[in-house]
Amino acid sequence: MSKHFLVPPELSFEPIQLCNATCFMCPYTWLSKDKEYRGKKMTRDQINALIEDYAQLLKRHNAKPWTAELTPWRYSDPLVCPDLEFIFELAHKHQLKVNLTTNGVSFTEKNCKIIQKYLECVSKIHISIIGYTEEEIKEFMGVNWKVTKARLMAVKANYPEISKRMEIGVKHKNQNVDKKRRQEIASELSKITLGRVKAKNTWMTNRMGAGDGVWMPGAEFNINEKNFVQGCSMVQGKIFRKMEILVDGTAVLCCEDATKITNYGNVFEEGIEKVWKNLREEILLIYSKTYTEAKKKLICNQCSRAKGTWTANDQLMDDQSQQKFSDRTGLKLEHVDN
Repeated sequence: MSKHFLVPPELSFEPIQLCNATCFMCPYTWLSKDKEYRGKKMTRDQINALIEDYAQLLKRHNAKPWTAELTPWRYSDPLVCPDLEFIFELAHKHQLKVNLTTNGVSFTEKNCKIIQKYLECVSKIHISIIGYTEEEIKEFMGVNWKVTKARLMAVKANYPEISKRMEIGVKHKNQNVDKKRRQEIASELSKITLGRVKAKNTWMTNRMGAGDGVWMPGAEFNINEKNFVQGCSMVQGKIFRKMEILVDGTAVLCCEDATKITNYGNVFEEGIEKVWKNLREEILLIYSKTYTEAKKKLICNQCSRAKGTWTANDQLMDDQSQQKFSDRTGLKLEHVDN
């Protein structure tokens, strides 16, 4: 038995395909080599239609105000989006939260003023840093750490309320950095923010098989009746509650689908509700405990996050996560047999 939302509590969309970093593990780094990809964006009319559709859907399902969340980025940096303020205006109008994850380079005075103006809309500001030294950050992310550090310190000094909302997450390409070194880095970074700092080893996923076999594992599934995908090791329940929309309005399975392998419909043409229904059917297939021919076609078979076993504890953690979001948002859960 699984718990599924009839309406996604989180809406992730790509208003523009643009970033000022070239992080080694991010699909943007290789996708942006195509000039037709880089810089492609939604129109303001499309952004407005998308958020309006979402807001009305939430209203029909009695969602609590200021609980559902917009994530205006997938592989891009939201602070380079020229329509950032417009998105915040719409979020404020419809009482929606906005989640920002950024490399921190574009914390300009202009962007700080926008965020400060709509601070009540902000659910989280996550600063993603890969590398422990200036040289490593340049190698792993392609950005100048001196610039980023200076801007984060300026935010702390001039916009303390924004700084308090920040969470700096620092990771390393090397999965075996010792705990003492991580603690030293966390202590150093805590000087440039009023928010939290997390330094940890992490594993990078292979973005549907697009890894190099060294720092990202390859596919793990040789599909047969005894070995097949039965779940996802992404953050508990995340795949159940988050809808991922590309710049052209296409909905894909999750953030691991970088090249539109999946397609559950276009929200600009069919609306969020219908497309989410299509997506939910695929999610149910992923978590099904029954081996079928359809299981062979799942893109999860190429992903290092796929799980071939699904324990009672896994199910419990997912259910608890889903219930937490249901209680917070007021959105109902549907119970479905696996």
